[in-house]
Amino acid sequence: MTKAETAKLLTLIAANYSKFDVPDIKVNLWFELLNDLPFNLVQTALKKVMLTSPYPPTIADLRKAAAEIITPIGETLDAGKAWGEVQKAIQKCGWCDPEGAYKLMSPLTKEVVEQISWQEICSSEETGVIRGQFMKMFNTLADRHKEQKMLPEKLKAEIEKIGIKQIGGKS
Repeated sequence: MTKAETAKLLTLIAANYSKFDVPDIKVNLWFELLNDLPFNLVQTALKKVMLTSPYPPTIADLRKAAAEIITPIGETLDAGKAWGEVQKAIQKCGWCDPEGAYKLMSPLTKEVVEQISWQEICSSEETGVIRGQFMKMFNTLADRHKEQKMLPEKLKAEIEKIGIKQIGGKS
Protein backbone atom coordinates (compact mmCIF):
# COMPACT_ATOMS: atom_id res chain seq x y z
CA MET A 1 0.00 0.00 0.00
CA THR A 2 1.33 3.43 -0.91
CA LYS A 3 1.26 6.56 1.22
CA ALA A 4 -1.37 8.08 -1.12
CA GLU A 5 -3.53 4.97 -0.68
CA THR A 6 -3.09 5.24 3.08
CA ALA A 7 -4.29 8.86 2.96
CA LYS A 8 -7.29 7.73 0.87
CA LEU A 9 -8.08 5.02 3.43
CA LEU A 10 -7.96 7.52 6.29
CA THR A 11 -10.18 9.91 4.32
CA LEU A 12 -12.75 7.12 3.94
CA ILE A 13 -12.64 6.51 7.69
CA ALA A 14 -13.07 10.25 8.38
CA ALA A 15 -16.05 10.35 5.99
CA ASN A 16 -17.80 7.65 8.01
CA TYR A 17 -16.75 8.66 11.52
CA SER A 18 -17.21 12.37 12.21
CA LYS A 19 -14.67 12.63 15.05
CA PHE A 20 -11.85 10.95 13.13
CA ASP A 21 -9.11 13.45 12.24
CA VAL A 22 -6.43 12.86 9.60
CA PRO A 23 -3.27 14.79 10.52
CA ASP A 24 -0.03 14.06 8.65
CA ILE A 25 1.41 12.18 11.62
CA LYS A 26 -1.51 9.73 11.47
CA VAL A 27 -1.00 9.18 7.73
CA ASN A 28 2.70 8.45 8.36
CA LEU A 29 2.03 6.08 11.26
CA TRP A 30 -0.73 4.17 9.44
CA PHE A 31 1.43 3.93 6.33
CA GLU A 32 4.35 2.54 8.35
CA LEU A 33 2.18 -0.12 10.00
CA LEU A 34 -0.01 -1.07 7.02
CA ASN A 35 2.23 -0.65 3.95
CA ASP A 36 3.03 -4.37 3.76
CA LEU A 37 -0.60 -5.13 2.92
CA PRO A 38 -2.24 -4.68 -0.50
CA PHE A 39 -4.58 -1.68 -0.66
CA ASN A 40 -7.56 -3.71 -1.88
CA LEU A 41 -7.22 -6.07 1.10
CA VAL A 42 -7.09 -3.20 3.62
CA GLN A 43 -9.98 -1.46 1.88
CA THR A 44 -12.07 -4.65 2.11
CA ALA A 45 -11.04 -5.03 5.78
CA LEU A 46 -12.14 -1.43 6.37
CA LYS A 47 -15.56 -2.12 4.87
CA LYS A 48 -15.93 -5.18 7.08
CA VAL A 49 -15.01 -3.20 10.20
CA MET A 50 -17.26 -0.28 9.25
CA LEU A 51 -20.21 -2.65 8.87
CA THR A 52 -19.60 -4.35 12.21
CA SER A 53 -18.39 -1.59 14.53
CA PRO A 54 -19.84 1.82 15.41
CA TYR A 55 -16.34 3.03 16.35
CA PRO A 56 -13.51 4.19 14.09
CA PRO A 57 -11.10 1.35 13.36
CA THR A 58 -7.60 1.16 14.72
CA ILE A 59 -4.62 -0.21 12.86
CA ALA A 60 -5.05 -3.41 14.89
CA ASP A 61 -8.72 -3.67 13.84
CA LEU A 62 -7.77 -3.46 10.17
CA ARG A 63 -4.88 -5.92 10.46
CA LYS A 64 -7.13 -8.37 12.33
CA ALA A 65 -9.90 -8.07 9.73
CA ALA A 66 -7.37 -8.46 6.91
CA ALA A 67 -5.91 -11.58 8.54
CA GLU A 68 -9.41 -13.04 8.89
CA ILE A 69 -10.18 -12.31 5.24
CA ILE A 70 -7.07 -14.08 3.92
CA THR A 71 -7.28 -17.07 6.30
CA PRO A 72 -8.66 -20.09 4.43
CA ILE A 73 -11.89 -21.41 5.90
CA GLY A 74 -10.30 -24.77 6.72
CA GLU A 75 -7.79 -23.05 9.00
CA THR A 76 -10.43 -21.57 11.28
CA LEU A 77 -10.67 -24.55 13.56
CA ASP A 78 -12.11 -24.08 17.04
CA ALA A 79 -11.05 -26.03 20.13
CA GLY A 80 -14.10 -28.32 20.04
CA LYS A 81 -13.48 -29.39 16.44
CA ALA A 82 -9.78 -29.81 17.19
CA TRP A 83 -10.63 -32.15 20.08
CA GLY A 84 -12.83 -34.03 17.61
CA GLU A 85 -9.74 -34.52 15.42
CA VAL A 86 -7.94 -35.99 18.43
CA GLN A 87 -10.82 -38.36 19.22
CA LYS A 88 -10.96 -39.53 15.60
CA ALA A 89 -7.18 -40.10 15.59
CA ILE A 90 -7.41 -42.12 18.81
CA GLN A 91 -10.10 -44.33 17.28
CA LYS A 92 -8.22 -44.87 14.02
CA CYS A 93 -4.63 -45.12 15.26
CA GLY A 94 -4.66 -45.87 18.95
CA TRP A 95 -1.93 -45.42 21.49
CA CYS A 96 0.92 -47.03 19.53
CA ASP A 97 0.75 -45.01 16.27
CA PRO A 98 1.29 -41.34 17.11
CA GLU A 99 2.80 -40.61 13.68
CA GLY A 100 -0.30 -41.97 11.94
CA ALA A 101 -2.48 -39.98 14.32
CA TYR A 102 -0.56 -36.74 13.65
CA LYS A 103 -1.26 -37.13 9.93
CA LEU A 104 -4.99 -36.94 10.68
CA MET A 105 -4.69 -33.65 12.57
CA SER A 106 -4.43 -30.03 11.56
CA PRO A 107 -1.03 -28.45 12.34
CA LEU A 108 -2.33 -26.54 15.36
CA THR A 109 -4.06 -29.61 16.82
CA LYS A 110 -0.87 -31.62 16.33
CA GLU A 111 1.19 -28.94 18.07
CA VAL A 112 -1.04 -29.03 21.15
CA VAL A 113 -1.13 -32.84 21.21
CA GLU A 114 2.67 -32.96 21.05
CA GLN A 115 2.89 -30.53 23.98
CA ILE A 116 0.61 -32.70 26.10
CA SER A 117 1.94 -36.02 24.71
CA TRP A 118 0.03 -38.49 22.58
CA GLN A 119 0.53 -41.28 25.09
CA GLU A 120 -0.75 -39.07 27.94
CA ILE A 121 -3.91 -38.27 25.99
CA CYS A 122 -4.53 -41.89 25.00
CA SER A 123 -3.85 -43.42 28.40
CA SER A 124 -5.61 -40.89 30.59
CA GLU A 125 -8.55 -42.14 32.57
CA GLU A 126 -9.63 -38.54 33.15
CA THR A 127 -10.82 -37.73 29.63
CA GLY A 128 -12.67 -34.61 30.77
CA VAL A 129 -9.57 -33.20 32.43
CA ILE A 130 -7.37 -33.89 29.38
CA ARG A 131 -10.05 -32.42 27.10
CA GLY A 132 -10.19 -29.26 29.23
CA GLN A 133 -6.40 -28.89 29.24
CA PHE A 134 -6.28 -29.50 25.49
CA MET A 135 -8.97 -26.91 24.77
CA LYS A 136 -7.33 -24.28 26.98
CA MET A 137 -3.94 -24.86 25.36
CA PHE A 138 -5.48 -24.89 21.89
CA ASN A 139 -7.20 -21.54 22.45
CA THR A 140 -4.02 -19.97 23.85
CA LEU A 141 -1.93 -21.22 20.93
CA ALA A 142 -4.58 -20.23 18.37
CA ASP A 143 -4.64 -16.69 19.81
CA ARG A 144 -0.84 -16.53 19.65
CA HIS A 145 -0.87 -17.69 16.01
CA LYS A 146 -3.54 -15.11 15.10
CA GLU A 147 -1.53 -12.36 16.74
CA GLN A 148 1.61 -13.42 14.87
CA LYS A 149 -0.30 -13.49 11.60
CA MET A 150 -1.36 -9.88 12.14
CA LEU A 151 2.19 -8.56 12.52
CA PRO A 152 4.15 -7.28 9.50
CA GLU A 153 7.15 -9.43 8.58
CA LYS A 154 9.50 -6.49 9.16
CA LEU A 155 8.25 -6.09 12.73
CA LYS A 156 8.50 -9.84 13.37
CA ALA A 157 12.15 -9.68 12.27
CA GLU A 158 12.80 -6.69 14.56
CA ILE A 159 11.18 -8.49 17.51
CA GLU A 160 13.20 -11.64 16.83
CA LYS A 161 16.42 -9.63 16.55
CA ILE A 162 15.75 -7.91 19.89
CA GLY A 163 14.88 -11.25 21.50
CA ILE A 164 18.08 -12.88 20.24
CA LYS A 165 20.16 -9.97 21.57
CA GLN A 166 18.51 -10.21 24.98
CA ILE A 167 18.97 -13.98 25.16
CA GLY A 168 22.63 -13.57 24.25
CA GLY A 169 23.08 -11.04 27.03
CA LYS A 170 23.61 -8.12 24.69
CA SER A 171 21.53 -4.98 24.76
